[in-house]
Amino acid sequence: MKNTVKRLSVTGFAAVAIFATTTVGNASAASGGAACSVTGASGSLSFTNWTARHVDISGWVKDTAADGRHVAIRFVSIDSGTGWVTEWPWHANHNGNGATISFTTYASPSSDTLDSIGAQVAVMDDGGTIVRSCTDYA
Repeated sequence: MKNTVKRLSVTGFAAVAIFATTTVGNASAASGGAACSVTGASGSLSFTNWTARHVDISGWVKDTAADGRHVAIRFVSIDSGTGWVTEWPWHANHNGNGATISFTTYASPSSDTLDSIGAQVAVMDDGGTIVRSCTDYA
């Protein structure tokens, strides 16, 4: 019985060591992207240097309808520990049908909350109310 316990302890330690190595590997900076379209708007965000505390973002949003409405895109993030969704500020395009705006920015929250990240694209009325939207995650 004593040898069985020793073998289980060594096996358990090896499993913990393998898991720890995998976790450290996932903590390194990553990249990705998110894009979606709705009637009247399309947009995309590209992510680089993505960790739980920082991500560099480049994106664009295009107005695809002559409907008198403006379009916008924003970064969204989810903290997997709490399930909390953060909706970051909009990047609006008021230039009309066929116009595309591009931008670069970054997000650096004060805690490890960038577990899942994505983009929300919307068509908005003059008051800033969302008429239609879509969301995609990296």
